[in-house]
Amino acid sequence: MNQQRALWVAVVAGVLTVATVALLAYRVLVLGGLPPGDTIPDSLRSPPQLSPEAAQAEVDAIMTLTLDDLDGRPQAMAQWQGKVLVVNYWASWCKPCVEEMPVFSRLYSRYAAQGVQFVGIGIDEVDNLRSFVKATPVSYPLLLGGKNAGETPGLQVKALPYTVVIGRDGRFASSRLGRLDEATLEPMLKELIGK
Repeated sequence: MNQQRALWVAVVAGVLTVATVALLAYRVLVLGGLPPGDTIPDSLRSPPQLSPEAAQAEVDAIMTLTLDDLDGRPQAMAQWQGKVLVVNYWASWCKPCVEEMPVFSRLYSRYAAQGVQFVGIGIDEVDNLRSFVKATPVSYPLLLGGKNAGETPGLQVKALPYTVVIGRDGRFASSRLGRLDEATLEPMLKELIGK
């Protein structure tokens, strides 16, 4: 009888565990996050800050990249040197990435004449990126980082979306792991335009 009871307890515990994981996955993947009131330590919400030297090394690596656009034409990041550059790493399957792209398109249209350039680097298959752009037009250039881009300096991102902002002088201005909203980015662009 004890073996039967132990088996029953193990089955119930397994079912409850699977149900809990499924509920959390549904909340994160479908609903876009955890319910209000859930507390996540700040250390898990925001990435550790890079030292100024490491941040500049990241910018220097980005500026040496030459990546294909979605039509297969090589595009050197250095062509945008001298502009305020917003480099956004994204993928078609990344919900927060897709949610921030209309904001980036809007800001690019608003500030391009003032020397602001947005560039999206897709960490995905080229066919997925092309299908996405057909359904959701984007006003700024999109380049192909590739699905296995993690070995190339300048493409070593830990999670998506990831955005790096570079000043006209080629110096690191800011980076953000996670969705970047208009209220946060626009004041930064205005400040960098004025420099």
